[in-house]
Amino acid sequence: MRSSPYSTNSNKGKQGAPPRKKACQNCTRSKVRCGLEKPVCSRCRSKGRSCQYPPGRVATSEIEVTGTANDAGEDYTQLLDIHGFVDTATAPESVSFVPQSGPAAAFRSPRPRPVTSGQTGRLDLVFTDIDLTPSPNAVDIRDRWLKPYLLPPLGRDEIPKIYHPFTLQYISIILKTYPRSMLKDGGFPPIIHHTQVNTNHLPQSLANCYSLVRMWEQAAPGSETMVMGTVEAEMERLANETMSQHDYDVLCSFQAYLVYTILMYFSPLGNVSAVTDKTMMTLMELAFRTAQNGLFCTAEITHTRPNWESWIVVSAKRRALYTMYLFSSIYNSDRGLPNFVADEIKGVYVPESRVLWEAADRGVWEKEYDWHLLEWEDGMLEISELWRSAETGSTERRERLEKWVRGVDEFGMMVFAICAHIHGC
Repeated sequence: MRSSPYSTNSNKGKQGAPPRKKACQNCTRSKVRCGLEKPVCSRCRSKGRSCQYPPGRVATSEIEVTGTANDAGEDYTQLLDIHGFVDTATAPESVSFVPQSGPAAAFRSPRPRPVTSGQTGRLDLVFTDIDLTPSPNAVDIRDRWLKPYLLPPLGRDEIPKIYHPFTLQYISIILKTYPRSMLKDGGFPPIIHHTQVNTNHLPQSLANCYSLVRMWEQAAPGSETMVMGTVEAEMERLANETMSQHDYDVLCSFQAYLVYTILMYFSPLGNVSAVTDKTMMTLMELAFRTAQNGLFCTAEITHTRPNWESWIVVSAKRRALYTMYLFSSIYNSDRGLPNFVADEIKGVYVPESRVLWEAADRGVWEKEYDWHLLEWEDGMLEISELWRSAETGSTERRERLEKWVRGVDEFGMMVFAICAHIHGC
């Protein structure tokens, strides 16, 4: 019996079409286009994630997941969906500040899924063994930053630092992106090192920060008061933590408080900023707590290689301090308060190269740091070398700046651009 020509053509079309390849699991969850490269797709490779494809081939009747982020939006259902370099590790649950029922329950963070590693091994990081040199001038740093909120600058030869309005706009636009970078799958702002997030020991302050930033940015109409109260309660908890905490926990508390302050200032709920002088003074106090424990590794002072954990902590500290200083400049300028050059941190190092900051494991970092020591035999670039001085514009200074700029990441380039605009180079 002859078949209908229509059914024959239809069967040929089904048999001749090759089966579609299915996106990897990470791209499927994020609803973004997958490059389909194997064993690791380009998107997972760029983000340092484990890349896994579902077993078997996909029938032609199944829908291929190749839409872009603009087509379907990022997958924000996991508030702490953190993918990293650890092997079969699970981040601990954060302390919940969100009711278990009612309208606010929609913002509750589910328990993170286990994350696995592909070609990289488990990150064996122990942040309890941090070797830093205490800062003797931490009190001076705190007092200088607090002064605009307490007393006018009397009796000192200080010249206020003037920001051009366009420079302030530039700083504001960049800082505003820091909390929002935490909304993306596995994202983190440049003041938080990737190992602080991609680990099986996620600190409570940072775990809560990821959940509360998501809650703030996705607040439903009518829930603004509840969301603001929840974030303010967490900020109060951070402010009241004892100074007997371990240095790493102090740093994480400072980072979280700084993210909340930036979030509340640049993305206020109800168009009313909750950031006040009291908020800024608490921020400065937390900065003092982390600064007094040290802004240099002991090995950095002797021009030797520190352990990776110590370097991660001290580098994140310096980045958070610079960010706080830039944010305070915005806050002060908006209120007509003076800004000054922070002479107390003039010897602190600028952000190191991208390859050091983004190193995926200890072996890579140690190799790159050895090259770093050879390249900076004459001493690492200090933040004061970006300020105006008698050496500004000299051949030696320009050579050091160019050497640093060649390898710096976006955060370091932002710091350089702001300093160059204010002081020249």
